[in-house]
Amino acid sequence: MLFPVHRSPFRHVLLVFALLLSGSITAVRAAAPTPGQLDTTFVPAPGTNDTVNVVIPQPDGKVIAAGRFTFANGVPRNRIARFNFDGSLDTGFDPGTGADGEITAAVLQSDGRIIVAGRFTSFNGLTHNSICRLNANGSVDQTFGLGNGINNAALALALQTDGRIIVGGQFSQVDLTQRFNLARLNSDGSVDLSFDPGNGPNGDVNAIVIQPDGRILIGGTFIGYNGFARGGVARVLGNGALDPSFDSGVGTGGNVFALALQHNGQIVLGGRFVQYSGINRNFIARVFSDGSLDFGFNPTPNDWIQSLAVEPDDRILVGGFFTGINGFGRNSIARLNTNGSVDLTFDPGAGCVGSLTNDATQVRSIALQQFGRLLAGGVFTSYDNQLRDNIVRLFDGAPFFQNLSARAHVFTGERILIAGFIIGGTENKRVLIRGLGPALASFGVPARLADPTLSLYDHTGALIAANDNWKATQQTQIQATGLAPPNDFEAAILISLSPGAYTAFLQGKAMTSGIGLAEVYDVDPNVNAQPTNLSARAFVGTGSDVLIGGTIIGGNGASLQRVLVRALGPSLASAGIATPLANPTLSLRDANGNVIASNDNWKDSQQAAIAATGKAPPNDNESAILGLLAPGNYTAIVAGKNGTAGVALIEFYSLP
Repeated sequence: MLFPVHRSPFRHVLLVFALLLSGSITAVRAAAPTPGQLDTTFVPAPGTNDTVNVVIPQPDGKVIAAGRFTFANGVPRNRIARFNFDGSLDTGFDPGTGADGEITAAVLQSDGRIIVAGRFTSFNGLTHNSICRLNANGSVDQTFGLGNGINNAALALALQTDGRIIVGGQFSQVDLTQRFNLARLNSDGSVDLSFDPGNGPNGDVNAIVIQPDGRILIGGTFIGYNGFARGGVARVLGNGALDPSFDSGVGTGGNVFALALQHNGQIVLGGRFVQYSGINRNFIARVFSDGSLDFGFNPTPNDWIQSLAVEPDDRILVGGFFTGINGFGRNSIARLNTNGSVDLTFDPGAGCVGSLTNDATQVRSIALQQFGRLLAGGVFTSYDNQLRDNIVRLFDGAPFFQNLSARAHVFTGERILIAGFIIGGTENKRVLIRGLGPALASFGVPARLADPTLSLYDHTGALIAANDNWKATQQTQIQATGLAPPNDFEAAILISLSPGAYTAFLQGKAMTSGIGLAEVYDVDPNVNAQPTNLSARAFVGTGSDVLIGGTIIGGNGASLQRVLVRALGPSLASAGIATPLANPTLSLRDANGNVIASNDNWKDSQQAAIAATGKAPPNDNESAILGLLAPGNYTAIVAGKNGTAGVALIEFYSLP
């Protein structure tokens, strides 16, 4: 949660900075797609010939689909296939004869291998009872040995951070070891004997979610766990024992098909139920971390919920059999606000309709893909009246970084201004990098950098572009962006970059110094690539010689971006910085210069939430702010506590 608004002593400086940001970005801002709108750049032709139970986005933009189908885009693919980013079939992924029965669950490992589970007994002609691991090309990974396998259906999978695998379903043995409906496997596929659920859940396990603290949430048709009453949902400790601190009691009485975890620890469950602990709840409910019902959350879909996904701002995507929620027409897919009301900004139009089988229309799997897209799989033949057989991709209106700007006093040596950014995605991204100095005079900035120069380096440290005066090269192309620097002595580089990490150095020509502004603009927002991390390193002095980082968040106005802002100093010593800022302080401001959050030492507030991101600052004296930010302009200021000086790094991270 962000801190209360108060006025800043740097208000004038920041308003100048905000004006610089807002005045330029309008030239490249494009209309964002409507949330829920069909993404027509993903065109499977036509998709699969039967149910898709699982959709998994890969980091490279490709999409894994698994289920009951035997053809994908008209090509034989038994129960699993991979699509390219454009929806064409990835012929480089060849599962051979595939699974001889339905795949009900799948998870993607960080190394690209895929674990699949279901109701099969062989894969590509090799005996694999209900579970198997595939290599990234679709071939069977024979190093994943489970001997006799699982003696009945495996219905749910989840990966722990250590590579071990939680499997749930409808079974009593795993490789001849007694395990009732829940087990854990080692990363090589052997049974993990240290995880012993005893008699475990007394019914099917359909869904598994692992909390950040390692505890395991399970949902299914059970009404008890190892002799204790737990209806439909339970939480399990790392050794397989029931977690007594989560008490659902009679819960739903069973029939939970989907679970999702919100960032505040609350748990959303969907399925085929009409109550939770005796309180009316139709097919969806939310509970607190102790298992008690959240009475303030009560949406009313008119049929089962089969799938759930949580957005970075905690809004909830739901899929299932329903045709309406809370009286609003929604065919099989919808988005809910955090209070349970229907998010009317997410408009699926006619939604999912039709079936190639005797099954009713439904969405069985929802997954967020990078860069404001989401995937849905299930049983349908069209989405919003356009042909899509069982798999579709939509826009979800997620916010994104459009710009990074950093202002600081530029000196020499390690005290120059360095702007870093990471391009994520699968396509090249066209960016404009500017280095301003003289133009700052019109905003009353003193001691400006008279003649800035820019140098751009890739992740290996190789120089890939440089510029002194922007008109010397690319003048026509830069002018066409509408973002040409105001002064002829200022620098600019327009370049198309492949995904990866880059740094831009802003220096003064002939070793001169002064206040300069480095900017990175996304001038091609429609490709499958975006800046995902923005940073700037510079010397932090006193007075107006602080380090100011700015960003513009674009996207749908109703969405919020989960952002972590960090200010590092002491930890830079390990990178060879001779004069790091010993104790940085950080404040985050809106476009009007109002402080919306501030921090000195990151553990002072939000410690647990920041630690859970996996990006906590390395040193306790460093600063961090975690917040949900609406589209707009933001600035963050790094200063030294008690007027101290040194080199500091400011970073903006977009978080899932």
